[in-house]
Amino acid sequence: MPIVYAFLLLLAAVTTVQAQPVSQTTINDVVKGDVLYWEGEELVVREISGHEVRMRVTADTKIEGAAARLKTGDKIAAQLAADGHATTITLQIPDGDASTAPRAR
Repeated sequence: MPIVYAFLLLLAAVTTVQAQPVSQTTINDVVKGDVLYWEGEELVVREISGHEVRMRVTADTKIEGAAARLKTGDKIAAQLAADGHATTITLQIPDGDASTAPRAR
């Protein structure tokens, strides 16, 4: 009888866990890749995996490290809200780029 009681308790616990709704996360996604092109308010980026991501860029988007508008080929890291709006875009400088690294003497 104790085994049946333990089984019923386990079944009740599993059923309760399954019945709870899945909540949407509010954590921002980070997209890293190369700028392909602008299309209206959308910026299209190709991730390292080859997947293309469209993000909405507005006046509220904070762009760091770029003196002018981003251009094709720029490497960026962008933080996206759940609705696809880019909240922050940071221009990335490749680690091995000798033209931007200070020279050692």
